[in-house]
Amino acid sequence: MTDRRDTFGAATIAALIALALAFGAQRGRQTAPATARAGDVTMLGGTVAKYTLRPASGRIEIETADSASRLEVEMSLIVDGVERPLVMRRSDLHLKDKNTLAAELPIEIGEDRAAGSFELRMDPASDLVSASLGVVQDKGMPAHSYALRMSLPLEGRNVFVPGVGQVGDVTSVDAKSVVLEDDVHPFGLVSTQGPLSIVEEPPDTDQAGARPRLVATAKTEGANAGKRLDLSIVAGTSSQHFWGRLYRVIHEPVARVAGVVTGTKERAHVIGLDEEGRPQVRAIVDAQGRFAIEAPTNALSWYASLEAVHTSAPVRFVPGTPWDLRLDVSAGGELHVRLFDAETKQPVIARLIVKGIAGTLDPSFGPDFRASGAGPLMDILEGEVTTPLPAGKYRVSATKGLEWNVESEELEITSGHTKSLDLAMHHVVATPGLVGCDLHVHARPSFDTPVTPEDRVLSLVSAGIDFAVPTEHNVTGDYTPAVGLLDVGKVFAHVNGVEVTTFNPRFGHFGVFPWSGTNVPPYRGTTAAAIITHARRVPERVVQVNHPRLPQGIGYFTIANFDPRSGRIPAGMRADFDTIEVYNGYEAGQRHLVERVMEDWYALLNLGKHIYATGSSDSHRIMYQWAGYPRTYALANDSGTMDTKEIVAAIKKGHSFVTSGPIVEFEAGPNKARPGDEVVVKAGTPLTAKLRVRAAPWVDVTAVDILAGIPPQAKDQVGTVVSVYKKSIPSTHDVVRFDESLSIDLPAGARWIIVIARGERPLDDVLPFMPIQPLGFTNPVWIAR
Repeated sequence: MTDRRDTFGAATIAALIALALAFGAQRGRQTAPATARAGDVTMLGGTVAKYTLRPASGRIEIETADSASRLEVEMSLIVDGVERPLVMRRSDLHLKDKNTLAAELPIEIGEDRAAGSFELRMDPASDLVSASLGVVQDKGMPAHSYALRMSLPLEGRNVFVPGVGQVGDVTSVDAKSVVLEDDVHPFGLVSTQGPLSIVEEPPDTDQAGARPRLVATAKTEGANAGKRLDLSIVAGTSSQHFWGRLYRVIHEPVARVAGVVTGTKERAHVIGLDEEGRPQVRAIVDAQGRFAIEAPTNALSWYASLEAVHTSAPVRFVPGTPWDLRLDVSAGGELHVRLFDAETKQPVIARLIVKGIAGTLDPSFGPDFRASGAGPLMDILEGEVTTPLPAGKYRVSATKGLEWNVESEELEITSGHTKSLDLAMHHVVATPGLVGCDLHVHARPSFDTPVTPEDRVLSLVSAGIDFAVPTEHNVTGDYTPAVGLLDVGKVFAHVNGVEVTTFNPRFGHFGVFPWSGTNVPPYRGTTAAAIITHARRVPERVVQVNHPRLPQGIGYFTIANFDPRSGRIPAGMRADFDTIEVYNGYEAGQRHLVERVMEDWYALLNLGKHIYATGSSDSHRIMYQWAGYPRTYALANDSGTMDTKEIVAAIKKGHSFVTSGPIVEFEAGPNKARPGDEVVVKAGTPLTAKLRVRAAPWVDVTAVDILAGIPPQAKDQVGTVVSVYKKSIPSTHDVVRFDESLSIDLPAGARWIIVIARGERPLDDVLPFMPIQPLGFTNPVWIAR
């Protein structure tokens, strides 16, 4: 018989053991690192922030330790240039070790299959989180290229690219890292495998909650290349403490820079530049104006800024110097400028550009979306302005677009004094009979721009634009109230318009004008046929394909799989629109992108499509992306008045040319056929023509080229485009660059000709932020045999 005391004792011992085990387990949970467990919480925790992976959506959610900042990062895989979400099954996610989440995922490429190996790992020493992807293709698969991409909403944060500086919505740069700043906790995306491709893109639909996003794409690799695709995220405890962490990740030496900003009670930013003047660091001071930064050792010149016109003088200061760096942002003097027409002496609505010289920094008159002051630019409505400026030396310039000379003068501002300047502006390229048009431009109520309609109209008039179309996303744009408020109706005209921004499915953007009423063409769950049919209810309207090759899934030609070398139009692709935006402002700085769309256009012309080219800015801001560059000139002002119906009709008929600088005038045959017209040419007889190219002195023109299109002679053959005249032009500052009568031998079968004028020297030596090589081209003159 068992003794009851033995039973009690055994039970007591068992209970004590269970209690000890429970205590030990609880204690183990309290001391274990905050790592993920598959099927439970997919989280990696660091000192600065915690990172939660959502495998089903390929999203990383970041929250700082103090819960002051949150960020969502969407990961995607780029296969042969096509983006797809990086999604995993939750059941496939597992802990590789205490600091690494891992998963295997299949990658389907048509009928091909590849295996992906994903890891999200945290380095406890640096608090750096890295996403890594390896791809292994099945044997016998054709070669494919792969890249890893991260995109994240800006949420009001500034974008700073080390080596470039603060950037705006036209951003398209390559760099090792990019930083999102909110003056609390900066976040950086970093690549250690080579430069990232960095694009700041606007939201693409009017979907509720759509936000501008930053997109960073890592270096492209082929499968089985022995390397993994890596992209890393670094978070900072503060603006000042972030930079040392960032530069250590990319293995660049750092040293301490400490000091104080004086002359203000506001919290200034401290900026460090390298020897070439490229910003490498941008940090905010504390409430007492002090700062202590671990900066890259190549940041040798420093200044302080208040995000307005007040900046300190630049100071050379080597990181690691043991004494304080003192930067003073005390007020300087004032600049008073008067702009007037040199001939009439009347005030001119124009753009003022103030650039620092001789070591003086560029001023900033305001954010990049305000016409009254965007960085170093100001659009002057009354022809006169007075503004504070830090003491220093400046080059002050005034411009009013392609037809006017740029007037400049250098001066010095001294503390407590006003410097007055008169700039007489010269209209050097007279354009009677021509109307300068921007047919694709944005302001409110478009969801992806903060520019007001008043600021947009002012920016257009100051750029010398005569006629514009407010092409807002899926909303009717109307400048009537803004034109009335600014009182510019005598020099500026417009018609209402809309940019049909397709959604679910996304297959491109389409400009439609004139447009009236609040009901816009169908854009959600629609087709190109439905959009065109709806727009054509009014025959006089223009239906245009906007930026047909723009990436990120918004280029109609790319989505429709149009191949200009195939000799055919893909089944299901509608090609009965009126115009193509061949020259778009987002692509203007990369001529090869414009030339690619020109090839699309040539192919459609050779397929018998009477589709005409346009050029427009697609501007969403004031700075970086100038309204009016490029532009379309309509041949529609012979009466000396701006009749909007006549202008729209000219654009629809191709009576126009496109340019970012050269003014191209072309007439052919005895009937003096101009672009959009037809000329009869007898077989074996040369075509007589008159070509004149003019440009303002600051616009470079170095060559003219006349191309002829020969349609395919049989089904599925490819048409050809040949040069029938080409000539180099000396680079001069004369207004008339080329003026000759020509006799052109046309090849057999030619059905159209166009003229192209090109320049080599970019425009940004005069117009900041515009690395555009001048380009102008006519619409076709049709050849009848």
